[in-house]
Amino acid sequence: MRPALPASAPDGAAVGTLAPARWAPVLALAGLHAAVSVAWVAYSLYLGELLTRAGFPGYLATVILTVEGFVGGLIEPLTGALSDRARSGMFRRFFLVMGGVLLSSLLFLALPVAAVGARPGPASLVPALLVAWALSMAVFRAPALSLLGRHARPGGLPLAASVLTGAGALVGAAAPPARAWLLSLGPGPTFAAASAALVVSALVVRALERREPAASASPAAPRRLEGWQARAGWMLLAVGTTSALALRFLLAGLPRVGAGPGASAETITTAFFLGAALAAVPVGRAALGRVGGGPVTVGGLAVLVVGSALVTRVDGAGAVLVVAGLLGAGLAAAQNGLVAWSLCAVRTERSGLGLGLLLGGGGVALGAFNLVLSVRKPAPESSVLAAALLYGLTLLLLAALRRTVRAHPVG
Repeated sequence: MRPALPASAPDGAAVGTLAPARWAPVLALAGLHAAVSVAWVAYSLYLGELLTRAGFPGYLATVILTVEGFVGGLIEPLTGALSDRARSGMFRRFFLVMGGVLLSSLLFLALPVAAVGARPGPASLVPALLVAWALSMAVFRAPALSLLGRHARPGGLPLAASVLTGAGALVGAAAPPARAWLLSLGPGPTFAAASAALVVSALVVRALERREPAASASPAAPRRLEGWQARAGWMLLAVGTTSALALRFLLAGLPRVGAGPGASAETITTAFFLGAALAAVPVGRAALGRVGGGPVTVGGLAVLVVGSALVTRVDGAGAVLVVAGLLGAGLAAAQNGLVAWSLCAVRTERSGLGLGLLLGGGGVALGAFNLVLSVRKPAPESSVLAAALLYGLTLLLLAALRRTVRAHPVG
């Protein structure tokens, strides 16, 4: 397997693009990312029902999501950092990936069975199984997806990341219309299909990675982080938290604030993610040669700030759907750039840690958002305004991160 990208400081200069003949592993990683998204859609659909079947109160779902979010925010950076240090034998990177995938799949299959059991008995384990499943998903995500950094130079990472962004957005667009069908299947078949998709996609990724030419020498252990790199890591965690929290507030408010005749909440959500899916690759191509996406990433965040702030003033079903699609396009541009930045901002041989920090911020955002919901569900107008403010804060944090990295080029 080829070593990680050469260490170099991200900046705005044009650099190498996607390496030739490396699209197959990138597409495989996109398939794994889509399978993870499908599993989370299924989990969200059945979380309350599983707790009710097992005899637990429905409000426990909010508690579970809060715990999962904050603990996952710790696990993602840790497993990402561990994958950077993995060499060979049982502690190689794919021990984390395949171990996490197999564990999460087994737990997913066990959940519907335990939920119909007796209390005391298997049903009593349902809350613990739910938390264990979510944490097992956090174990392998950063080690697996950080492999993206092996298949593109820093300037080509926004385009490579766009394939992952598009795959996840397609799942998000399909989720609202597929909701009724998935619920008609029941948790057993739905979880079994999601588990099979996870295992198959992970095996495909592993098979393609094993076909890569072996490195001429064992990669050196990642060097100890300098002070400024540790600060950059904290900034990356903050960027991940604010951007993910903004997205949660946007998705909580946008479908409700724009819903009306001809534009249901489900249709608006589908339009939002469809806009992201359609725009992902074009905006990724537009960002080629700019590490972290450059002005394309900034432009995407600016669209999200302005669009979220002004969406309450939009009237008419057609206009609402167009604005939702444009906001989705802004999300795609921002997401491509943030993933690209996470893979090389701290240091390129620390791509697992960088992506783990970004994803860990998403876990912190999940916990914080559910804490807000446990107190009071915000009004739609308040949700989209909070999204605009948080995306604005993300812009400021990203600017500070860029200045920090550019001031300390890595030799």
